[in-house]
Amino acid sequence: MSTTKPPASIPAEPARSTRATRLFLGLVCFLAGAAIMVIEISAFRLLAPYFGNTVFTSTALIGVILVAFSVGGYLGGWLADRKMALDLIGWLLAGAAVLTLFIPALHAAFSLRLSGGGVISGPVMISLILFAVPGVLLGAVSPASVRFYSLADKDSHIGASAGTISMLGSLGSFVGTFFSGFYLLPSFGVKSIFIAAGMVLLMLGAAAFVMARNSLKQQAPILLSGLVAGFFGWKAEPQAMKDVIYEHESVYHHIRVLEFGVKPYRQRVLMLDSTQEGGMNADTGELMLPYQEYWKLALLREKEKVESALFIGAGAFGMPENVSRDFPEAEVDVVEIDPQVIEVGRRFFRLDEHPRVKAHASDARRFFHGSGQKKWDLIFGDAYNGKHAIPAHLATQEFFQQVADHLTPEGVYIMNMIASVNGRKSELTAGMITTLRNVFPHIEVFGVGGRPDETQNVILLCSRQEMKSRLTDRYFAPGSWQQRLTHRRVPPGQLPRPGIAFTDDLNPVDAIIARGLLE
Repeated sequence: MSTTKPPASIPAEPARSTRATRLFLGLVCFLAGAAIMVIEISAFRLLAPYFGNTVFTSTALIGVILVAFSVGGYLGGWLADRKMALDLIGWLLAGAAVLTLFIPALHAAFSLRLSGGGVISGPVMISLILFAVPGVLLGAVSPASVRFYSLADKDSHIGASAGTISMLGSLGSFVGTFFSGFYLLPSFGVKSIFIAAGMVLLMLGAAAFVMARNSLKQQAPILLSGLVAGFFGWKAEPQAMKDVIYEHESVYHHIRVLEFGVKPYRQRVLMLDSTQEGGMNADTGELMLPYQEYWKLALLREKEKVESALFIGAGAFGMPENVSRDFPEAEVDVVEIDPQVIEVGRRFFRLDEHPRVKAHASDARRFFHGSGQKKWDLIFGDAYNGKHAIPAHLATQEFFQQVADHLTPEGVYIMNMIASVNGRKSELTAGMITTLRNVFPHIEVFGVGGRPDETQNVILLCSRQEMKSRLTDRYFAPGSWQQRLTHRRVPPGQLPRPGIAFTDDLNPVDAIIARGLLE
């Protein structure tokens, strides 16, 4: 006669102990869900200085973590069917803790080596190295907890157990998301956040061992491993970039100020993540990047002066300060989304020396909504959010209409973008010209670089008034700024064919920029 072996189960416990087990499992899933989101959101800030704040970096990171969670989900269920002791949760949490504590050390060892790789392969590889295994272990916690939560209730409410654990994990992820974005990242360094997340997971793992009645001797190796990992993680420092005189993590960027040379030729550069955003001569305030001089196209209007100007994106404040220096009575506004960039401008880029330059910490579209009927002679668009990446909502027909509505009748909008004038990398140029022509009747294009099919600064001059004759029919002395700028004008016959118009409803700007980076 054959007998069927009864299913394994957690030994019978008093009701009070069972209730404590279920409360503990709920807390574990809530905090593990929070830790997952804290790690994921902080991870992007960890990678951006090396791989850029691009769609490829975020896609690689999110993709790797999602695959890791999927593998972890299967692993957790498989393990829970084979190991019925509650210390399984402890091993999963402790393993994730140790690897999370090691993340700063691994980042310091590998990020710089991989940063020169491809725009896709680099972020994918570093995401696999840093986040894949801890993601698998954290992903295994929830299905394993469902099993133990259900067994604690003698498998009488399996559906309710799964729903409760899923709900608590999702609530934890919600709290972790808000806590990271609204408090942790503005208040602490990224390395500190990883160390704190790892320590929380380690303490949860130790508590699981206690709940499973493991002895301190059994717990000691994993606790010691966590402390060692935390020590190496805390001591790890990424290889410093040469010539850095200031470094800071803000909500939006990893900010660095670099300085080269000696007086009176010191060149000071502002880096946001992996992208150079602007620079100036630290001793004289003179501009150092060729495209920065193109605000002077506004002086080729009939009114050859600027009485008011607005710059969207501060860069290193070189252009607005240049305007204020040339036209001391002009009202100059700068809208910059990151308040810390404004503080850096005061400390390192002479902003306090120009009281007529007013910096506003805001998004450009919100700034326009709050500016009423104010109008400017010159609006210069130079906002970027990563490598070559114009924020998509600042590249639509609706936004350009806002710009036009805030220009004086003879005012001009000048926009800087990184693309090619024609050829395979000109898709962004084609779409931007098409979009701007739906708002401005006159568009002139300038290529500030090498061959027209090479990536470079492309300047777009947009106006209601005809500007062509002022650029081509006047004599400018050789070597003058007027001659240098107008010489870079691109004849209409060399411009790309019209592209798709970008709107708030249909806006492929991110995808176009990503394709350009791949090219």
